Amino acid sequence: MRVDCIVMAGGRASRLGGAVKPLIEVCGEPMVFRVLRAAGVVCRRIILAYSPHTRDLAPLCSSTAFPGVECLEGSGEGYVSDLRDALALAGTPVLVLPADMPHLTWEVLEDFLVKAMAAPGDVVNLVTSRGPTGVALFKRRGGAWWDVEYPPSPALIDVDTPRDLEEAEEACP
Repeated sequence: MRVDCIVMAGGRASRLGGAVKPLIEVCGEPMVFRVLRAAGVVCRRIILAYSPHTRDLAPLCSSTAFPGVECLEGSGEGYVSDLRDALALAGTPVLVLPADMPHLTWEVLEDFLVKAMAAPGDVVNLVTSRGPTGVALFKRRGGAWWDVEYPPSPALIDVDTPRDLEEAEEACP
């Protein structure tokens, strides 16, 4: 199943010193590159939602490395505002992904899509014992929310803090 996808990449990365987090390298390459490659297998369309805080991502919109990636510069007012703007451009169902999960694989995404489509909620979140991961399927806008739980794994490491970054690096092959 191929769906529209939104890669959320507009955060301020305040816990990481204000760096352009999606461009932080893990395993020798920017995290967002790894997410875009995984997304490319399950997505028919990819919208990269960045903000004034992460404008350094804009060149990815015309990159030959990721052809067809569309970009949307959000207001930078926050995740919810940027997500709302990106959702307005995408069809449904739409898979929302964070740009800071460097070990995310297309296999995990494909498995989640199958489970999420079968789940009763209109918006289905991928969660672990650590909480929501930022991966969600919007089958329609609004409506009931549902969680699908996965065991923690390197594929689901979400880099928000220096410790998360260390953990992601330790998981490199």
